[in-house]
Formats: sequence, C-alpha cells, structure tokens
Amino acid sequence: MALTLSLSAGAFAQDGGDVKQKAAETKATTKEFKDGWTKGGFFGANGSNVLFDNWAAGGSNQSGLVLNASLFAIKKQGIGLWENYLDAAYGVVKNGKSDFVKSEDKLVYQTKYGRRINDKLNYAALFNLNTTLFPAWDPSDLNREGGTVSDFLAQAFGYASVGLDYKPTSYLSVFASPITLKYTYSNSLRLAERFGIDSNSNLRTEMGWYLNAQIKKDIMKNVNWQSRIELFNSYHSDYVFKRIDVNWQNTINMKVNKYITVSFLTNMIYDDDVDVSTDVAGLNHTQGKQMRVQWKHFTGVGFSYKFGDKL
Repeated sequence: MALTLSLSAGAFAQDGGDVKQKAAETKATTKEFKDGWTKGGFFGANGSNVLFDNWAAGGSNQSGLVLNASLFAIKKQGIGLWENYLDAAYGVVKNGKSDFVKSEDKLVYQTKYGRRINDKLNYAALFNLNTTLFPAWDPSDLNREGGTVSDFLAQAFGYASVGLDYKPTSYLSVFASPITLKYTYSNSLRLAERFGIDSNSNLRTEMGWYLNAQIKKDIMKNVNWQSRIELFNSYHSDYVFKRIDVNWQNTINMKVNKYITVSFLTNMIYDDDVDVSTDVAGLNHTQGKQMRVQWKHFTGVGFSYKFGDKL
C-alpha cells in the first residue's frame, strides 16, 4: 500500500511537472508579435589595452577597440510577418609602434516576409547581404603597394530564396528552401577572381538548396546564446551534397550588470570558391589557390546598451 501511494505520488508529481513544462512550451510557441511595428536593438563597445614599461620578460604594447550594433524592425499585419535584421561591427588593433589595422569589419542585413500557414509554419521569401564596410590592406603589405584586400562591396554575397519557415518555439527558427539563388559580387575586378568570380566579371550566381537555422535563447540567468548556421549547395551536377557552403556563427553574451557585458564569438566559414591564400595582395605568385575552413574568434569585455522593444 505504501509502495502504491509512493508510486502514485511520484507519478502525479512527474505529470504535474510535465504539464507545467508543456504549458510553458505552448506559451512560448504561441507567442506572437503585436500588430504593427516591433523595433529595437543593441549597441556595444569592447576595448583592450596592454602596456609595458621596463618589463624584463618583454612584450609589445597593444590597444584595440571593437564597436558593434544589432538592429531589428518587425511588422506584423494579419497573417503576414515582415522581419528585418541588421548587424554591423568594426574594430581596430595597434601593436607596438605600428599603425592601427582593421581587426573586425562586417555588415549583415536580412529581410524575410512570411505568411502564416499555422502556428508553427509560414511560407516565406528571404533575402540577405553580407559584406564589409571599410578598406583594409594585407598585413604583409607594409607600403600598401598591392591595393586593398577588402572594402565596401569588394566582396558581397548572399541569398534570394523562397521556402518554408518553421518556428516551433519563440527562440528557434528554421528556414528551408529548394529554390535559392546565391550571388557573389565584387566591385573590384582585381579581387573578383579570389572570390570565385570570372576575372572579367563582377558577379557570380548559383542555383541550389538552402537552409538557415537561428536560435536565440537565455541558457542561464544573464547568459544569452545566439547561433546562426547557413548551408547552401549548388545544383551543379558535381556539387550536389558534396560541396556544401557553410557559414556558422555562435555568440555568447554574459551580462555582468545593466551596462557591462562579456562576449565570446566564433565564426566558421567554408566556401571552396574562395581563395584564402595569404597572397591576397598579389605580391607572391607562387602560392596558388587555397581552399580551407575560415575561422574567426573574438573575446571582449565592454559597454552594452539595449533599446526599443523586447524581442
């Protein structure tokens, strides 16, 4: 009898927990934007400084600054939802007596319009753009003889796509499309070939399938995790399910107080049409084209400020 009561109590407690959990998940799933505009964003500044004076072990003075901003504007009208996101960052670093050089530079814009099929599924159209904002030279090109290796629209790539947008919860979105145009553009004929564009052209296009998955979730108190992965595969007969382009970014923001945040960022890119040779300035003609996984890591402590509506 005691065993029966114990098992029943345990089962009731578990059922109660499951009911509460399912209710919370349902609430998160069915959360909708209000009609009209939802707007807001985030601004951050991360700085670093290392100074040596008569330091026996040696070392080089270093100063750095990274500015970043993230904005969103979302409009809901009936069963239609128009989402706009803009991420931008720029950073510089100075080692010793050298000049400041660019350490971070990005501009990412995405717009997506969808119409609801049910609570979790929309059909949608998506367009995004990835590029840089300012000029930069190869670090080995001290006299800047080889020309810039990046600039605004020196390399721009993105996708124009139609497909299905699946949102099982408020923090997860998965967009899948069998019909996607990937474009790669360069306003510099000198750099075009490096990004897989014919040397006498500024534009390269491919048709294929595309997957875009995004998650934004508080994984514990004052710790937020954001992850976005893009996969694209051309329908070229030699490429299908073999040469998949990957762009995967993960960011963890740990809030110390209202204005101070510790940030960790990792970005991995693989595109075998892009030449990652260090000879980007054209000063050495012996390296040839190199296709490798590209990595970028960032750690920073600095000022942050959120404004507008809560997303």
